[in-house]
Amino acid sequence: MVRRFSEIARLYLVWVAIYYVTFAFPATLMNFYLEALGFDRAFIGLFHGASQFGGLILALPALLCFERIGRRAALVFGAAFASLARLPTVLATAPEVILAAEALSGFGTVIFGLASVSLLADASAEDHRAALFSVGDFTRTAAILLGSVSAGSLPALIAPLLQVGSESAEAYRAALGAAFIVRTLAVVLLAMIARRRPVPGEPTSALPNVRAARYLNPRVLLGQRLQVYALGAPFMLLLSAEALVFTFFNLLMRDRFGASDAQIGLMMGVNALMGSVAALCAPRVARRMGYRPAIVWGSFATAAGLAAFALSPNLLFGALSVFLQVAALQISRVLYRVYVVNVSLRREYFIVSVVMAIAANVGPAIAPPVGGFIQRGFGYSPLFAAAIAMTLIAALAFDLIARRISRRSQGSQPAFARSPSPAQ
Repeated sequence: MVRRFSEIARLYLVWVAIYYVTFAFPATLMNFYLEALGFDRAFIGLFHGASQFGGLILALPALLCFERIGRRAALVFGAAFASLARLPTVLATAPEVILAAEALSGFGTVIFGLASVSLLADASAEDHRAALFSVGDFTRTAAILLGSVSAGSLPALIAPLLQVGSESAEAYRAALGAAFIVRTLAVVLLAMIARRRPVPGEPTSALPNVRAARYLNPRVLLGQRLQVYALGAPFMLLLSAEALVFTFFNLLMRDRFGASDAQIGLMMGVNALMGSVAALCAPRVARRMGYRPAIVWGSFATAAGLAAFALSPNLLFGALSVFLQVAALQISRVLYRVYVVNVSLRREYFIVSVVMAIAANVGPAIAPPVGGFIQRGFGYSPLFAAAIAMTLIAALAFDLIARRISRRSQGSQPAFARSPSPAQ
């Protein structure tokens, strides 16, 4: 199956593996590091939203930079800048510096996002796109599994060398700093992608150039089909609901069940394993159920997993509930992205991917600070209630939009001739 993927897709999958191993370190340890420095949940929530807010504030300069250096250079520069900008978050202890560094990383994240947002769509043909997206998500979650288990154990191994406690800020800082450095070095793989040049007759041989600035023209934006924007809203709600709760997953497990760092690292690793298996199963689920039913029922199962986690009486039941939620959400997430690309025209791939990327970042930018303030003021119950309600609304909204697209597809076949089946 992997042999059918383009060279660009294979290189990108290797980069994804390295990136998400290192991504798992701050995902597992950053909350503990900030708490060890003495910061409260409200600050931790602000920290997790800082990168997205920084990206929104710096979006226009990032867009201008992208236009000036081009897509290929932006792919490398954006990834390197975002990784290096985050180093001060673990090298400094002043809250202003930590927030500023995390916000500044958003500049590089936006540039990299513009360069990579439609990369898998550009590097794939429709007959193996679902397989590529599922392998991509499998690679991501399997890498998170390895990284999470490593991150949960590494501070205890580093602590004796530094002559500090295993739950000290110094131990967490060393592990996080190493992860950011390795992540920066992985941009070599992106440089290999950027160096590839087009081959006549092979549309997936090189990254096509894109003119992102043209979408600043209101006439261009208003000229897009409504479904380009409508499909982003349920996706934003779905991921916002996840971010509302699971940004604080490690702290929740420690507060509610007394879980240790190693136990939390193991659970996050198993979460990643469940997600990776679910990602591989997603195309099979779509073939059996169809895209729309699979996404809708996967979202309902996600809400059920959240409810079970909220009511969990002990660590074991809580972990099993989270595993259900992760698997269901992963299937919905993979199929949602494939569905959106398949019901789009090829000339829409970039703008559709941008809309989905914005949807995936705007909600999760707002959700962590909101979640932090809810916890501080009202506790966990309203947090879970809001996340469950948002997930159900997302499922119903997507179902409504998908049914409308299906009816339009049947009424105007030429506009959807490339991929009518996912809308059924």
